Order: sequence, then C-alpha cells, then structure tokens
Amino acid sequence: MQAQANRIYPKKKVEMMERLQMLFSSYNYVAVINLHKVRSNQIGQLRKKLADKAVFMGIKNRVTIKTMQGKDVAKLVDYIRGQSLLLFFNMDPFELNMMLEKNKVMLAAKAGDIATQDIVVPAGNTGLQAGPILSDFRELKIATRIETGSVFINKDTVVAKKGEAISGKLASLLSKLGIKPIESGIIISAAYFNGMVIKGEDLRVDLEAIRESIGRAHSEAFALAYEIQYPDREVLPAIIADHYVKARKLSVESGFVTEENVKEILIDREAKASKLRQAAQ
Repeated sequence: MQAQANRIYPKKKVEMMERLQMLFSSYNYVAVINLHKVRSNQIGQLRKKLADKAVFMGIKNRVTIKTMQGKDVAKLVDYIRGQSLLLFFNMDPFELNMMLEKNKVMLAAKAGDIATQDIVVPAGNTGLQAGPILSDFRELKIATRIETGSVFINKDTVVAKKGEAISGKLASLLSKLGIKPIESGIIISAAYFNGMVIKGEDLRVDLEAIRESIGRAHSEAFALAYEIQYPDREVLPAIIADHYVKARKLSVESGFVTEENVKEILIDREAKASKLRQAAQ
C-alpha cells in the first residue's frame, strides 16, 4: 500500500489529470466521443467551429477513468472504451449533437465494416466494361445486362442491410462503382447532463418528423377550434368569413336588401322570374 501511495506518475499523465480536473470544474457538461473511423481533419474543423462553445480533449482511458473516480461524472466510465475523446461544453446537448450530425462525411467501405444504413446499388450504366467483373455481380445477386460493351444494373439492389458486415468482395465492387456507403462523423456515445447520463442515440433529433408532428397538431387544433367556434385570434378570421358568407346567402334568400347584396337579390329574382316565365309558356 505504501509503495502504491508513493508511486510517481509520468509527467504527461499528471498533466492530463490536472487538465481533466480543470475542465471538469469549468464546464457543466461532458460527452464521450468514439473516434472509430473519424478523420483528424473532421475534428480540426469542429474545433474551429466550436472554439467558443466547447473543448475537445484526447484522452488516455485509464488516466481519465482514474480522474473521474469520486465524481458524479464517473457515471460515464462505462462508455469510455476504445479510442475516445472527451467534449466539454455548456450549450444544450441536443443542439450540440445536431451540429455534429451536420459534419458527417461518407467514406469508402472496407472489408469488415458495418453498414451504417442500407446500401443500395442503383440501376443504370455502371461505366464498367463487361468481363470478369460480371461474376462479382452474379455472386452478389445484382442483376445486370450488357449494352454497347458496358455493364448495366437492371434495378436498384440492396446489397447490405444496416448493421450487416461488408465483405471484401462487396467493398471492392462498391469502390469500383464509386459508392461511398459508410457514414463517418463525430458521434456522441453518451453525455453527462444535469446529473444524469444521456445515451447518444437519445440525443438524435429528427427535425423533419418534429416539424410534421407540430404541423399536424396545429391543423387538428385549428379544425377543432373552427368546429366549436372557439374565438381564438388565429381562428376568428375564418369563423367571421364563414358567418359572413352564410349571412349574405340568407339575406339574398330572404330578400333582406342591403347595399352589399342588392345586386345579388336582383340577379336572383330575375333568374327565378325567368324560370317561371319558361314554365308558364
């Protein structure tokens, strides 16, 4: 125990621990980022964009876990695995995640990569010359035909489902077709926020779905308010216009003359009189 207490840590580890301590006390929130397939230039670009909002810090997992011990932020320990970095920030984590999502890029596939979405080979001219490559298409169950010496794909074909591993042969063919199917970007594994841990997938917001939901709710609320004649300022113009049309129609039918409807009454009466004359003949 005495030997462990007197243990001298390398200078770099001590400096990392001190910097982590400082950042943990300076920022309200922290996120764990997995660096699998993340390019250094992507991180560099985001460092510039978020320079006044967040701090990226590359870490050594063991040093970071040790520094977290005894702190509430230690709840993130289970998400620190593989090559990771920490992102310290004070902004809304959902807003931060949307900014990260906008900076994703598509990469060429390699053997063993996991499809981040369904991979579709589109129909049309591949630009590839007929030859041994036809056997690759057949093996991958992609229907083709030959036109003017080029290989054409007959129909859009799903060659890998989201979550499936990509074989070496498929990766090679996708590369020849110029298809980059692997989505790469800085992905939050988990974030520590207001005393709790939020998983990365729970931070992803489908803005289009939210817009549609809000639009649908607004339409339904408007229709209900209009139906029950609720005098809300958004609905009132439609309610008043509807009652105006009905009142004007009633005044014409009853013959109640006003400056606004006198022409309509005369036209209506003339039309009725014309019908009577025709019927009497």
